Amino acid sequence: MSRDAIQHPPPMGGGTDVVFKAWEKFLSGGELPQAAVRRLIEDSWRRCLDQGVNPQQGAAPIAAAGDRLHSLQARHAELIEAARPVMEQAQEFLRESGTVMVLTDPQGVILWMAGDESAKDKGTGIQLVPGGIWGEMMTGTNAIGTALASGQPVQICAEEHYCETIKRWTCSASVIHDPYDGQIVGSLDISGLTGSHNTHCLALAVTGAGRIESRLASLEMEKRARLLDVTYNHTTRWSNNGLVIFDRRGRLVRANEDAGLFLNGMGLDLKVCETLDVSSVSADSSAKSGQLPSWLKKDWLEPVVDRNERLGTVLAFPVQPHRMISLASASTKTDGVAGGKAGAFDGIIGASAALLKAKSRAQQLSKLTVPVLLMGPTGAGKEVFAHALHDGGPNPSGPFVPMNCGGMTRDLLASELFGYVEGAFTGARRGGMVGKFEAANGGTLFLDEIGEMPLELQAHFLRVLEGGEVYRLGENKPRKVSVRLIAATNRDLRAEVAAGKFRMDLFYRLAVTVLHLPGLVEHKEDIPLLARHFADLTSRRYGVPVKYPSPELLEIFRSYAWPGNVRELRNVIESMVLLSQGEVLTLEDLPPEFETFSSYVPSAVSPGVSSPMAVPPQAGGRLVDSERVTILAAIRAEDGNFTRAAGRLGIAKSTLYEKMKRYGIDRNSAAEGGRA
Repeated sequence: MSRDAIQHPPPMGGGTDVVFKAWEKFLSGGELPQAAVRRLIEDSWRRCLDQGVNPQQGAAPIAAAGDRLHSLQARHAELIEAARPVMEQAQEFLRESGTVMVLTDPQGVILWMAGDESAKDKGTGIQLVPGGIWGEMMTGTNAIGTALASGQPVQICAEEHYCETIKRWTCSASVIHDPYDGQIVGSLDISGLTGSHNTHCLALAVTGAGRIESRLASLEMEKRARLLDVTYNHTTRWSNNGLVIFDRRGRLVRANEDAGLFLNGMGLDLKVCETLDVSSVSADSSAKSGQLPSWLKKDWLEPVVDRNERLGTVLAFPVQPHRMISLASASTKTDGVAGGKAGAFDGIIGASAALLKAKSRAQQLSKLTVPVLLMGPTGAGKEVFAHALHDGGPNPSGPFVPMNCGGMTRDLLASELFGYVEGAFTGARRGGMVGKFEAANGGTLFLDEIGEMPLELQAHFLRVLEGGEVYRLGENKPRKVSVRLIAATNRDLRAEVAAGKFRMDLFYRLAVTVLHLPGLVEHKEDIPLLARHFADLTSRRYGVPVKYPSPELLEIFRSYAWPGNVRELRNVIESMVLLSQGEVLTLEDLPPEFETFSSYVPSAVSPGVSSPMAVPPQAGGRLVDSERVTILAAIRAEDGNFTRAAGRLGIAKSTLYEKMKRYGIDRNSAAEGGRA
């Protein structure tokens, strides 16, 4: 349940006598008076009664003490580490409050406490101490145990406790979830004698639990980064192997191309690694053969250890040098590949080292069936690469279904992805609608701007990915789908996970194979080829004479920063070819937003001379001109979308409109120019 679904306590005062009498009647076997207690409390009391919890119990049992407590704290070291700064901060403002903050494990065993010393002393009488177990089945209705049992934040006031000796206390607790899979890993509680505790403590517990979850996500991402760093960069141990990397919990994190190709050669694919149990690999690099599939040799598995900490496990396939050479040469060919179309990657134009590296990696990834995450700046050509991955893959004849997740509400995106049946909601199309997952069945679903997907929709999306079944909105019948997913983003998803804006389990699922695409500024030597390519495309598309850029114009292009990358270059070339009156594209054909910029650029730029765009002109230009150029370039880069252009500029949309008005930029013409 969401943290918004907080169970608030009843009003204090005379209500406590009503609750106490209801408790006495309940224990005597009578029916509870209507509305005497909250449903949450009644359900908890009934669970306690069914489990034989003693209502006269004097204190919580001690589950761990001494070495056993230290061992328990060691097992939950990550939870304690994540909670430490939260609880140390709470220590300051709880010092004289008569309340304590309590951290527990998933069973309700107290791991650590902070807060008022007098409250701690009073808590010893009921064994509200480290090692005490406050699970509901051991200590009756209480905030810790009931929060863990119900999975939601709760506040238990005085007489609502099941055990009589605890009725002097009031407590508030919220569960703590694993940011990866949502499992409950503990709880955060604030307890005090009734009178010192107030209703704000529940909000404090909920906020504190949320902060701990965010820190758990940050710690998880940090360990994952160390795992990849140690495996890929700080050792040559596995430099000639096909690698599949698992985290310390056995979850698949990353695989390289050679691993996928090695498995393909055995008639398998990377999906078989998702169900491997690598927990049998011990610190001495040994694994129990009986727990491994027949195709997997135990000496292929090794633990990854850094600074005496187990970070994960690596599965290293022994790809021999001659085998790697044959794989590498095969991956550079686009003709004759089983399943893939001939010339699948011919549409990726360029000969620079940066682009060829990305293209070569894409050719290898195309043969795999696992999800691919494309990362790169806006306009870098992610959809072009996605098309090539599909065409070069095992099912090129299947459908290729692109979709942009940006700018959609949760409900609209859900209906687009999963489809709906007739009558599912007001305005639903007669006969329903097929969703993108079903439309892409047997082929590829390309989701651009995956980082924009609403958080509450990500769990449903992940379920379809893992289960291969989609439910249309308004329908209870699952529909089987077989879809290869290619996702793209220009966001830092690791930072989004740490901030709680993107699910960690979905990130892991998407980031098994990652392809980084360079921005145009990283491969400017490809601009002449790209310019000619876009000029040819425009000529064929609109039936106009082909016109190529002059050498002087190409120098301008090489000096420009291209914030919109290849997409912006395409838009500029298309506009110039359509509007130019000459046989060659020259400086006179540049769009208006380039006029100020071009006047600063010398007719010839020598190699090694810094770009004029990187250093503002000291004379002959005005700051307002530079800002106007930047605004127009951002609008062009985002195809006339003012919301995204404002985001690119780091300003509010209203501020963008104000600046456009100030500089005389017409909205309609600017938008049309961006979409040209």
